[in-house]
Parts: sequence; structure tokens; C-alpha cells
Amino acid sequence: MNNIKGTALVYSGGLLDDLHAKTAHGLLRLSDRFEILGVIDHKHHNQMSDDIVSHCAKNVPIFKNLALSLETMDNKPDYIVIGVAFGGGKLPHEHRGIVEDSIKNNIDLVSGLHELLSEDEEFKTLASKSKTTIYDIRKPKTIDELSFWSGKILDLKIPKIAVLGTDCATGKRTVCQFLVQDLSESDIKTEVIYTGQTGFLQGFKHGFILDSTLNDFVSGELEKAILECADECSPEIILIEGQSSLRNPSGPCGSELLLSGDVDGVILVHPFDREYFDNFEDVGCVLPSLEDEINLIKTYGKNVMGVCINSKQEIDALKLQNELKIPVVNPMNESIRAISESIKNNVL
Repeated sequence: MNNIKGTALVYSGGLLDDLHAKTAHGLLRLSDRFEILGVIDHKHHNQMSDDIVSHCAKNVPIFKNLALSLETMDNKPDYIVIGVAFGGGKLPHEHRGIVEDSIKNNIDLVSGLHELLSEDEEFKTLASKSKTTIYDIRKPKTIDELSFWSGKILDLKIPKIAVLGTDCATGKRTVCQFLVQDLSESDIKTEVIYTGQTGFLQGFKHGFILDSTLNDFVSGELEKAILECADECSPEIILIEGQSSLRNPSGPCGSELLLSGDVDGVILVHPFDREYFDNFEDVGCVLPSLEDEINLIKTYGKNVMGVCINSKQEIDALKLQNELKIPVVNPMNESIRAISESIKNNVL
């Protein structure tokens, strides 16, 4: 899969302004793997990406459909990338058309969904006729390709920081991106261990896709990625991208990073606008408070070194900072430097 590289259009299917288009948002903000030429989104067409998504690396056009994009652009893209994390990891029926259009136009398609589109009989037949490839980057590895945790990570001296959230889709990977950029400005070489499909698509060099990995091997794959990163890149700091949250009932995650990743601290992202876990408002799954989550992390023997706000509301960060005694910033609206300084002061 690492040979996937080139120009791309990102498909968001009318959801570019939705938090579940997080792969599209991530690719628009950073991509070393793809040169993003535009977005396909029927709801927001005739606008530019900056009109919908903040911090875009490049302001690209939004097209109504693939046909219109091909009429407009000078060159056909190498890839179409599915940019939405659809519920359950399955491609809804109303979005199947983008796969068919991509294949019919001889454009390879890249998907990070759990549903393996390359094994769909209809798509497989179409792709075979047009000699087009569908890349399912979430396709699980075979057992022979997986690693068990060995404990070698305990000898690693490079500081490791986990970027966790109190829920899914809070901006953990974006915080990693901002921290790498800010720490690099201080000449501190920093690498990210990706743990989701978007991190892979953005081109981070080391990591694995956690939720497509057999549970027995998650700790080992995490350790392997960290050790390979340390050996190949010799960074001064390693950031580990979190997934979901410690207490999200639909898929709790994070203890592997804290324990198997042997991290030296945590940056915590909290969505202040949410009362319930995302998508579980109807069943009353209440999101824990920020203070409660910090205390939970302490029971693992780890300290939270900073908090990143995810909110469209005005949050009194200074008041919160004084209460928690750690830096609090909204990285979408202000510099993340205070968090970077806290990391440096605690681990370097």
C-alpha cells in the first residue's frame, strides 16, 4: 500500500461540513502522500475548500461530481479518495456511484472503510474490465504479518506523548499535526505514530491501523511502529495518535497507548459542545467531564500535560487553565505553542 502516491480528488458526498468527513479534512490540511486537486461534494460545489474547512494546506475547488471535475481540470487525477468515515465503516447505497464513476473513468480508488470495496462483486467486475485498482487500506493483515508485544519499548529513551480525546472525532490527529509543526519551529524533531486510516493517507511514515488489527496484536503492532520510528528517524519526541476514547462504549481505546506504548505523558482533546458520546445521544451515553477524564488517566500513572479545546463556543481557556494548572488552548483559533512548551518542559 505504501506505493500509493500521486494526485487525488477527495470525495465527501455532501458531508464536507460534517465532523465525519474527517479524512477529507485531514487530507486538505496535510498530505505528503497525495497532491489534492479538489473535492467532490454536491452540497458545497462552486465553493473553495477554505470556505468550509479551516487550515487547508492549499485552497482547492469543490466540484459537484466527478464528470464536472474532469471537464474543468487540465489533468485526470491518479486517485479518488473516500473522505468520509461513514457509520459502521460501510459505504451507503447512495454513495456507490462515486466508486462506479471512478472505475469507469479509469481512476484508481482508495478507501479507508471497514467494508472492503475491492471484494464487492459489482465493483470487482467493473474494475477487472477497466484494469482499475481499488485499494482497501483497512484490509486486515494476516497473522504472519503481525507482531506480539515484546517489552523492548521499555528500554527506549525517546519521550513518547499520547494524544487522546474524551470522545471520537475530536481532532486528535489534527493536534498531532499542529504539534509537529510547532515543535519543528523550535528545531525539535518530532514524529507521529498514526493509528488510523487518515494518518496513513496523509503520509505519516510509521504506524498501523488500530481498528483493523486483531486485538491480541494491537500492543505488538504499536510497539513495532514506535521502535521502527525511533530506529529509522531518531526523533527527539514521538507523538502517538489516539483513537476513540478510554470510555467510549462503542469502542473504548487508549489504554494500549498508555500502557503498551509506555508513554511519558498525555495531551487531552475535549469536545466542549457535546453532552453525550458522538452518535449515542439517543441512548443517553453521557460524556465524562474533562476533570474526570484527567483523573482517570492519572490512575494509569500518566499525567495530562495540556488540554486542547474542540468547540465552536467561546470557552474561557484562561479560567480553565488556572483551575487545572496545565496549559489549555483551542488550536483551531490560537497557537498551540503553550502545549509544545509544556511537553518540552516535562520530557526534555
